[in-house]
Amino acid sequence: MSFRDDEAPPENSSAGPKQPIRKVDRVRLVAYSNDKAPLEENRQQVLLEVVDTSSADERSGLDLVAVLDVSGSMANGGKLDKLKVAMKFVISKLGPMDRLSIVTFSSNADRQCPLRIMTVFAKEELKGIVEDKLSAGGSTSMRDGLKMGVDVLAQRQYSSGRVSSVILMSDGWEFPLPRSASMDVDVGDVAVYTFGFGEDHDAEVLGAIASKSQGGTFRYVRDDESLSAHFAKILAGLLSIVVQDLKLTLWEQPGHSKIERVEAGSYPQTLVGDTCSVNVSFGDIFSDEVRKVIVHLILPAVHREYRATSVVAQCCYRTTHGKTFYSPRGHLRCFIHRTSSASQGSVNPEVKEELDRICYVSKIEEANAMNDYDSAHGKLEEAQKFLDSKQPNRMVDILKNELQQLLRLKRWKDLLASLLASKMTHDRQRGGGLFATPLMSKYTEQANVFEKDPNKLPPSVTENVEEAQFVMKKRGPERSRRTPSWWVRLMVILCTVLSISVIVAGVAVFAAYMLIKPKMPYLVVSDAQLGLLQYDSQDSTIRSLQMLITILAENINSKADASFSGIDFTLEFHGAGVALLRAEQFMVARESSLTLQFNIVSEKQTLDPAGKQSMEESLKAGVVQFDLFTKARTRWKVGVFVRHQYWTHISCGLHFFFPGNGTVMPSDRDRCRSKSP
Repeated sequence: MSFRDDEAPPENSSAGPKQPIRKVDRVRLVAYSNDKAPLEENRQQVLLEVVDTSSADERSGLDLVAVLDVSGSMANGGKLDKLKVAMKFVISKLGPMDRLSIVTFSSNADRQCPLRIMTVFAKEELKGIVEDKLSAGGSTSMRDGLKMGVDVLAQRQYSSGRVSSVILMSDGWEFPLPRSASMDVDVGDVAVYTFGFGEDHDAEVLGAIASKSQGGTFRYVRDDESLSAHFAKILAGLLSIVVQDLKLTLWEQPGHSKIERVEAGSYPQTLVGDTCSVNVSFGDIFSDEVRKVIVHLILPAVHREYRATSVVAQCCYRTTHGKTFYSPRGHLRCFIHRTSSASQGSVNPEVKEELDRICYVSKIEEANAMNDYDSAHGKLEEAQKFLDSKQPNRMVDILKNELQQLLRLKRWKDLLASLLASKMTHDRQRGGGLFATPLMSKYTEQANVFEKDPNKLPPSVTENVEEAQFVMKKRGPERSRRTPSWWVRLMVILCTVLSISVIVAGVAVFAAYMLIKPKMPYLVVSDAQLGLLQYDSQDSTIRSLQMLITILAENINSKADASFSGIDFTLEFHGAGVALLRAEQFMVARESSLTLQFNIVSEKQTLDPAGKQSMEESLKAGVVQFDLFTKARTRWKVGVFVRHQYWTHISCGLHFFFPGNGTVMPSDRDRCRSKSP
């Protein structure tokens, strides 16, 4: 059967007045992690938040197919009437850039209308179809209905830049075909949102259909609930999509980090081995939605302190205009300071909160896997104890409320369907509770009002967008004309006085500085001697090493003493630690120096293949290079005004004539310093 009869959408496919393509990002990428990590091998977690910041006035046109169960069981409990009200709400909300097709199924599937542009006339016609042609009777051929709905979208003539989606509602089980028939339908890249209506629906099948689609969710609608409100939450998202085909790419940093695993709910991941990267595909994202991703990293052991890049991330997406964007335009780099002062096991608060949510979801999943009510209820009680052990915050409060609703359910079918819906909501980070957007709440309120009085039509999506634009324009001039209150004026005066005081103090400090002209203390390698180097090329090991290094701490100020904190000098060969030299805190008087002499004896340092090659080449050349690193906090004070504190760094190579006399190159003595005098 051919469905190439969809009506042509309007040329202007944006919700508001036609505007030039915006240069701003519609997606913001934010990272949270520890700011430091120990030098030993350790595991770290990075939380990446992908935040949709798009505006609904540039949303894409929606092609929606409603696949509706009208089998005999829909005649019970007023479900068919609720379905009609819900569909009339959907029709009322759609705008003139959107298209709707209705497919019904019972013993057979039937397309009630092709994809129609939602003009005023078409809306009235489709409401008539809903009222007159939706009648209950027959069995439940869900597979045929779903396949027809997917085919309607697959065979469209006009699809460029448009959002496509299926909402599938059923209150029963597949019959006479086997249950698996519906799950075998290939939905392609279409998002399918499934709704189980009443306790006799097949939650497992509906959940599986939604799971295999890109971004789809399963929702359980109890007999006493409003179907319109459940439709409204998803419709609010579909009518706000600007960002399409969203992907997040993560790169590990060889030598600095390795991606152990990525937690992104049920969104598909692709590992790209050649580039050491992971791609996470989110599909289309609703306005104001957030996707949270936890990246688990292994940081290798290192021999010195430094600022490392732990992970690099970037988003890629398309918009209504079909153009591809990257956000941020440059890559987002997450840095972590490798330092001996970092403790093992510390976790960033934002990361910890998301890990707690994931742990809670795992307990919901365990409950869903149980075979009886009591076992599932026991798992929920474990989840309750887990949440009770956490500090109260917005997330914990919402999860507790969600859990209480689950614990109150007394029927096994109710609980099983609710557990599956809850798990999928968390896996997709979409649909309600913790993931509800302001627009979802607004549409739900409108649906509840419409449910009570179907004659009171809700505003269409176009009217909602125009209203939002009007409010934003109105607020601008009002804000500019608003007279500041007395406390605002007082704060302005205080800030002005404070600014003047800071400027005066700065001028005074600068004048004192220029008058005294202090000079910074520094460290310099005054001499070095390689006395012994025994290297075994068979097992790539430095068997024995003896070296003498003399370091001079110079203070050339005539008016200030200098204090150096405890110093750790790291001696390395091609990245392999050879020795750690340590000096306790010391003072250097004004216009004087202090000699630090280190007699190094080191044994059995194994080199990696690159280090082995470097050592053998160095010995052949007769010049062996060792690297010296250090960092020390230096404090000094001059007069009343000038107090100075800074970090003194040394990072240099010492080149020894070896085999030979073992002396260091003369140029290294002058070059290997923290600051030139």
